[in-house]
Amino acid sequence: MLPSFFYMLEQSNPGTVTKIETDSENRFAYGFMALGACIEGFNTVIRQVIAIDATHLKAKTKGVLLVAVCKEGNEMIYPLAFGFAHSECTESWTWFLKELRTVIRYPERVMLVSDRHAGIFTGMEAIFPDTAHGVYAYHLSQNLKRICKQRDDVIKLYYRATYMYRVEEFDREMAELKATHRKVYDELIQVGIEKFSRVHSPRKRYHMMTTNIAESINSCLLAIRKLPITSIAEFF
Repeated sequence: MLPSFFYMLEQSNPGTVTKIETDSENRFAYGFMALGACIEGFNTVIRQVIAIDATHLKAKTKGVLLVAVCKEGNEMIYPLAFGFAHSECTESWTWFLKELRTVIRYPERVMLVSDRHAGIFTGMEAIFPDTAHGVYAYHLSQNLKRICKQRDDVIKLYYRATYMYRVEEFDREMAELKATHRKVYDELIQVGIEKFSRVHSPRKRYHMMTTNIAESINSCLLAIRKLPITSIAEFF
């Protein structure tokens, strides 16, 4: 059903991009869809910051849904693309990012925000080497809590540094963090300042310091994650 649905979707919505990939036995492996109107809007008027995330599907075939979403001028969630895969792994993310790049007109102007999943980092290096990549501030804070044993004062310093707009303010907070908890400071340096700091971001990140909009999309899908893939695509 999915090939027929995707074909009619492209015929009815100019500019829509869909893709299905099968394995060596002609079984479904990956699926991708991005509506033409969403693609055109992103490439012309939407801020070039994309949050990507994954959520598990609950139908008998299982699998995961991969999402790429943005924000429009009224702070509303703006969906860009959706993908279907067998699991959240390096192969799945690389395939999805490869298809996502085909609908982005100027990838060198884009900022991608995600958690620290190894598959995303590997896919970014292979598919988006010319695109800035930031990490989800909250997800990183959860990693830091394990290092500092849940110390609230350390996490507050991290958040203050993350959200600063001026270099001197960021440096002040990081210096205090270094004096307070050296292991957390070293971990942040290893992650890369440009990954989590707003003021050091190589592209405009605005206030998109988290992937909350992608998480919100996932929350909206709770009721339909038990449906077959074609039904989920039609829901979108």
